[in-house]
Formats: sequence, structure tokens, C-alpha cells
Amino acid sequence: MIYDPLAGSWTYRSFVNRADLLPDLDPENIVKEDVDKWSRYLFGQGVMTFHPTVTGALTGLFEMGTAESPRDMRLNGKIEDRDGVTWIKWNAHGLPGTPSDGWLYEYDAYFTNKWPDGRRQIDAIVGSVVRSQPHDDLAPSQTTDRTAGAGSVASFVMVRPAFIEARDVISLPPELLEMLGSRHHRLHHAIWHGLRDNWATPSDGDISASDKAEIDGLGWAPPRPNQRPTRGTVDLRDPDNGAGEDFLYMHRQMIQKVRELLSGHGLPMIQAWTSIPSPNRKSGNRDGFSVPPAWDQGQGEAAFKGLATIKSDEYWQSRMTFLERKFKDPEYLATLSLDQLGAKVEWLIHNLMHIRWCSRPTDPKTLIPLPGGRPLTDTSEKWIKATRNDKPFYYDDLNDTFSSHVHPVFWRLHGWVDDRIEDWYAAHAAAHPGQVARKTVEAVSWFAKGPWVSVETPWVGPVATGHGPGGHAGDHEHGEHGHPGHDVAVMQQVYDLIFKPETTTAAVAASGTMTMRSVQFTAKIIGSGTP
Repeated sequence: MIYDPLAGSWTYRSFVNRADLLPDLDPENIVKEDVDKWSRYLFGQGVMTFHPTVTGALTGLFEMGTAESPRDMRLNGKIEDRDGVTWIKWNAHGLPGTPSDGWLYEYDAYFTNKWPDGRRQIDAIVGSVVRSQPHDDLAPSQTTDRTAGAGSVASFVMVRPAFIEARDVISLPPELLEMLGSRHHRLHHAIWHGLRDNWATPSDGDISASDKAEIDGLGWAPPRPNQRPTRGTVDLRDPDNGAGEDFLYMHRQMIQKVRELLSGHGLPMIQAWTSIPSPNRKSGNRDGFSVPPAWDQGQGEAAFKGLATIKSDEYWQSRMTFLERKFKDPEYLATLSLDQLGAKVEWLIHNLMHIRWCSRPTDPKTLIPLPGGRPLTDTSEKWIKATRNDKPFYYDDLNDTFSSHVHPVFWRLHGWVDDRIEDWYAAHAAAHPGQVARKTVEAVSWFAKGPWVSVETPWVGPVATGHGPGGHAGDHEHGEHGHPGHDVAVMQQVYDLIFKPETTTAAVAASGTMTMRSVQFTAKIIGSGTP
């Protein structure tokens, strides 16, 4: 059972269970005075933050009071599945040295199911709580009717507040959003990944020979299709094909262009993660790095469990911290070619970071939730730039290559990836002096072909004479000064050849799933993998 959907912050309110004290309400004429009367019988309120484990254990924090007079309590309990219903039992203990010292409450509740035809549903937990140790209520909560000794019971409801998205906390500057959110940049990023991922995928609905010929004629045939990483050292691995180097170089070029734009506008640089952020379930998403909750993508229980697992605290503690240590270990990095580094980072941790920090997407105009994400073949204008609350909105789903680079976490994440290249270089400089040489490739600091580097010029798209090897360098909306492959119309044509409706429909019919041809990182999970 996956319990991570319970993780995160919940708004909590409990009410006195005294029918003889509660005021009457006229359901046909509820007035402010009635609401004011009921508010006197509020037993407690605050924010509860849950940290569930895959084994059903539960820890957390109940935040109440103010900064000057906190009444926080620690939570400990367990979660059980009873005939398809998720039940939760936990205790709340007051914190020593604070006004809540000595408090003890016991809770019994269940996670409410979703109605099949319900509208605007939000997650909720309902139950009852008993005060197990007597204590006086603290002002301003204290009232005659609310004074409660040990054994007093209250009913409560908890609802999950709307998740505060990273864009609302660490938003990218408008100048950068305008560039990254353009159709040109969206198409380039989506087709670069899409071509590498779908060019040579036996039995996975790969691109047809006729479509490949047309794409080749447009200048977009990838010289090195993506390949999954292999185990072993330099002596025990499949031959390099250079796709891993393409992955690292293309994103380094993206980072450089972003830094140039920010510098040109006198804006501060975006700082890379020095380490992968630890689980942060407290309310508010104060740094923009809180993990959004999991949701049902409509692709079956296994897909939902996979998404929830990657977002869980335990996954960070076990899998992601292990991978981070490996990719920072000089001894290990010295055994890898640059291509191996890129392939392993892309498949074993980069994709997972995209998935961990992605949110359930919504329609840019209607705000209707889209559990399965943007329709694959829809690249209409609303997915480029829409309007929300009279302000421009740039679609930024971190799980979609058409939009992930518009998400603010993307640049922290890829900054972390880019720093691993420098760790790799330092490891080889120490272990294999002189075997890896720096050079500049189209104004980007890179490495010369040699024993540990297999590609002379990494691929980021059609070569544009005088404008770099790909679309990001020139950034011409219509390709008027570079290779015609940079033309937005050409890139749209390539996108449609990869993801055209008849192709995706045939792939789904053959496989019975939507995972064969996708722009989503959730379609690229390969299991645990071993560096």
C-alpha cells in the first residue's frame, strides 16, 4: 500500500461534541450571527504535517499558536488499509519547554474516498480526537464552554490546502519566461528529447522509416539515439554512442544562454542545487522546493504507486541520497566515460528529479485538472502563453519536455546536473592526468575527443553556420539567418511527425498503454538501476 498521498500539510479544525451547547442554525437563513456563535465552539485549529512511510508508520508536526507562543505538538502513529479504506491512528505530544508541554491527544480518522461523479473534490480526513491529559486552554481560545478535561472528545475535519506552486515562490523573471516560453524553445526542447527517445526503440512504437526519411530531409535526424545506461566500468560496458554526451552538452548550452540573458538584463543568476533538497512537507512551500503531492494519472494503480513512491520521503532517503553520493564520488566518476556519465545521470536520477517535483497539470485557460497532462498532439497557443488573473501565464509542467524548462525548479535541477560534469573532470584530472582536455565547442566550455570523450561535436539540432549546432544558439523564430531547421514551422512539422495523432493512436492500439510515445518523464522510469 502506498500511503504517500497522505503526506504533506493539512488544515485542521475540531469542534466541541456538545449538542446541548451548540446553537441552532436555520439552514434556510444562515446569518453571520449564527456563524459567530458556532465559532465559539471551535475546539482547536492549526496545520498538521504528515510524514508517512511505506510500512504504514506516521510521524509529523501539529503547528498551532503563534511564533511568540507556539503550541506545536509532535505526531506519531500508524496507517492501515481496512477493506479499501485508509484509517489513521496517531497521538500528538506537546513539546517540552513550550506552552504545549505535557499535552497529549489521541486521534482516530479515515481518508475520505472520492465520489465517482463528484466535482471540485479535495482530499479530506475526518475523525474524532480525545484529550488524554487535562490542561487549561490558553487564551485567546479559552471559553467557559470549551474548558475540557481529560476524556473530552471533539470531532474534526482536515482538508488539504491548495499546493503553493514553485512559480508562485521562486518565479522566473518575465524576460526569461518570454524567451523560454516561446514556441521556438518549447518545440526545440520537445523534439530534441522526442527524437532521441523514439528514433531507435525496438517494439516500442519507433518512428516509421518514411517519417524518419522526412525528418532527415528537414535536418533533424539524431546522429545518436538515446540508449539506456549500462553497468560496469570502462572495460565492462556496451560501446559508447555519445548520446549521454549530447544530453550533458545540450543542457549546458541552455544554462549558458539563460545566464547570458540574465546578465544582459542585470538580473541575479539562478543558483543550482548544491545537493538534492531533503523532504520538506511543511506548509507554505517557503523555498519553492516542497514536493507536490502525487495524483492518479489515469494509467492504472501501478503507475500511481510509481509516482507516489518517487515523491515519498523514503525514496529520497534511500534511493536519491545514494545516487547523489555516487555521482559526487571521485573514485567512481574516474571509472566513467563522459558518455556513461550523461546516460547514467539522465536515466537514473535526472528523470526522477523531474518526476519528484512535478505537479498535477491544469488547463492553462480553464484551470481544469489534467491528470494525464497536456494532450500529446495539442500545441495550440494556450500551451505557449495564456492569461491568468489578467497576467501572462506560461505553461510549465515539469513532467513535459514541451514545458519543463519553463519551470523554475528545472534550472536548479539542471544546475546540479551540470556541476556533476565538473566533478567528473576533476576526478579524471586526478586519476588520469592529461587524458581529458578542455576545449570550446560553439562558445560552450567542453572537452576534446579522447580516451574518455567519444564525440567531437555534441548534437543539439541542425547545424546552423555561424549560429551554433542547434536551435538554442541562434534562437531565430523563423530561421532567417541560420539553418532552415531552426524555423518554427519546420520544428512544428518535425514535432507532428513524431507525435502525430495516427502514430500515437497506432502505438496505443498495439501496446494498450500511453507509454510508447510520450513527452513525459514519467514514461521513462526504468526501475532501480545500478550506477
